[in-house]
Amino acid sequence: MNILVSSYTEPGYAPITPIRQTDEEYGRTLQNGVLCCTDVVVIVRARKVIYLAHRRSKPMTGWWWIGGKMVPDQTLELSAVKNFQRETGLELPVSRLQLVGFLDYRWKDRAQAPQDMGCHMMGITFVVELTEAELLSVAANLDPKEYQKSVGLVPFNRHQLVEENVAPPILKLYDHVFSNR
Repeated sequence: MNILVSSYTEPGYAPITPIRQTDEEYGRTLQNGVLCCTDVVVIVRARKVIYLAHRRSKPMTGWWWIGGKMVPDQTLELSAVKNFQRETGLELPVSRLQLVGFLDYRWKDRAQAPQDMGCHMMGITFVVELTEAELLSVAANLDPKEYQKSVGLVPFNRHQLVEENVAPPILKLYDHVFSNR
């Protein structure tokens, strides 16, 4: 499968004024994390559905896939499985993931202060197919700080994604994953 490379700017996003960090500040930034997120999208190829959870926190509120920030000394794949495990309780081997996209996001606001600053991040996105038992386990164990656990994981086909008016990157990734290439 080809890799999707795409940029998305949320309406209302204002460019972030860059600052020059001291060497010490930049070192602390590097210790804090890699400036990207790794995400996992649960799919069922045979039914052409993706599973989304209802995310509570900005900047990606509403329907979204599962992921989080990358930390130092993790590969892309290890970061994705660690984030997925932290947020769902399900430990997956790296070999089950398939890299599908490098997505560039610019969001108008964020949960952390200063909230009105917005954020700009890269999303490294993988897909995985889960068994029915794994789907039930994930739905029951979603991190309630991040997701509306009562909603669980919800399957969406393309028509349902359009009806739900999901964020454009979700529809773009869906089309990429299920295209006839």
